[in-house]
Amino acid sequence: MLVQKKIKNQHFIQQLYKKDKFYNPPLATDEIEYQLERFEEKLEAAAEALPQRCKTNLTQQQCRVLRELKSNQDFIILPSDKNLGPAIMNRADYMQRVLTEHLHTDAYRHMPTEQANAAIKSTTASLQFLYRQHKHSISKQEQQYFERSFRETHRHPMFYIVPKIQKKPIKYRPVVSCVNSFNAVFSTWLDYKMKSLLHCIPTYIKDSNALLQDLQQLPPLPANARIFTADATAMYTNIDCDTALEAFNFLLDTYAAEIPPDFPRTLFMTVLGIIMKHNLFQFDDTFWLQKDGTAMGTPTACLYATIAYGIHERHKLLPKFSNMLLLYKRFIDDVLGIWKPSTDGLDSQTWEEFKTSMNEWGKLRWVISERSTSANFLDLTLTITNGKIISRTFQKSMNLYLYIPPVSAHPTSCFKGLIVGNFLRFRKQNENTNFCTLICNFARHLLARGHSIKAIKKHFLKAAEITDKKQLITSQQQATAESSDAITNRSLYLHWEFHPKGIQRDTLRAIYDATLSHCNPFHNGMVIAMSRPKNLRDLITRTTLSEPEGARASDYHTSLVHVHQTYDSTPAAVSTDAVR
Repeated sequence: MLVQKKIKNQHFIQQLYKKDKFYNPPLATDEIEYQLERFEEKLEAAAEALPQRCKTNLTQQQCRVLRELKSNQDFIILPSDKNLGPAIMNRADYMQRVLTEHLHTDAYRHMPTEQANAAIKSTTASLQFLYRQHKHSISKQEQQYFERSFRETHRHPMFYIVPKIQKKPIKYRPVVSCVNSFNAVFSTWLDYKMKSLLHCIPTYIKDSNALLQDLQQLPPLPANARIFTADATAMYTNIDCDTALEAFNFLLDTYAAEIPPDFPRTLFMTVLGIIMKHNLFQFDDTFWLQKDGTAMGTPTACLYATIAYGIHERHKLLPKFSNMLLLYKRFIDDVLGIWKPSTDGLDSQTWEEFKTSMNEWGKLRWVISERSTSANFLDLTLTITNGKIISRTFQKSMNLYLYIPPVSAHPTSCFKGLIVGNFLRFRKQNENTNFCTLICNFARHLLARGHSIKAIKKHFLKAAEITDKKQLITSQQQATAESSDAITNRSLYLHWEFHPKGIQRDTLRAIYDATLSHCNPFHNGMVIAMSRPKNLRDLITRTTLSEPEGARASDYHTSLVHVHQTYDSTPAAVSTDAVR
């Protein structure tokens, strides 16, 4: 990407950026254009000089098995829940489970194809009309995002399930992929606008790092302080739209002083209602409408759930139980709290009132743990010791530790980032003894994945240097800021797909030094963005099914409907006991 002139004072919204496919940049100076041509020629020459690249890092037997699995109409390959590895299911069983356990329930309604297409067109037209009616209330960058998105080709949201193999018996999580759908365009915008409302929710935490910072700021805890956790029961499903929309209107009315003055309330609330109430998706050749709850798969679902219930927490829970709650934080559907028991003999009654109050918002219900000195929350185990919260990393017993193997076609930087990232996480979350234990186990897991002890030791030493620096969090923030500034000032970006036997980063930089390094405005350097090629998941898993004739979702649906109609029309048998 060539930037001839930096535009000043232009606010760039990363989340809403859309490339203009119809934009052709103007030609640069003759010198730059000449060096760009040389740069391209040298890249082509370097590619031709390479020895013949192997197309895969798999053995012939592995490739044959994968081709057979992919082409076999009897099986479907899908990822399992909680990143516990791939799973394979019989296709007929998969279709039956999707329909009987999920789509043929009160949560969804089947729509004929013609009716579904008409509904999708109507929703699309309504959203576009709303945008054009209220475009004056949003920024130029947001308008640009919408205008460019409208010109793209969109697909229908797709429904699929992933097995929860950690459950006994195995259950299945429903998922809707909304990527590249038209509703996702507006849902992404909603997600962006909701970020400006998050400061109104004092219970919100971004991740476990943010929680650790909050815990460090706590004063010494009393000896009787106890930790509790709470987990929402099917949170997205049980947040009914009307209750959530009422909560957002309450937020915008009651805390108006905290809302950005240019917040486009009318457009925001109208679009939010449409997105949540018109979630229509496709399963194979059938269409289904979600009847209630948070729209599955929509980009704004997480913040929608966070803010909707967060208003109840701020307005009801925190003021009523402020004397007992030394800490109350929530990450979507997981709550962590520190409770200070009262000494008036009514603590048990107050605790029951608190649990009742948590469940007094719409249909949403919470499973609340007993109060204890220790609890697992997110990826942490937290324990109260001598008035302080001591943390250590929590790892589930079913964790398979499926780290990147050395034969995988990933850039070396990915392996380095994996090790440095885990070092930093373990250091923040653990005291010295636990940290050493985790690092030893980490090395064993990497060895089990096929990495050499030499490579592990090299990256461990580098990670240790970074970890030993003082003021770790501050240093990271400064490094991120410096990196962002450096990237902003550079003007040549090269996107390159990594291949273990392809052109490497050093060669790319050497070609750059021989051609463009001395050119203005490239004197600040070049950024190389390395991407991985398609992996096994990309190649063998699909959200779009291609079922053979006679075994489509519509065939299964028709047979199930016929069975239900036959059953319902059968006269009920008269009980002899009732006659007597």
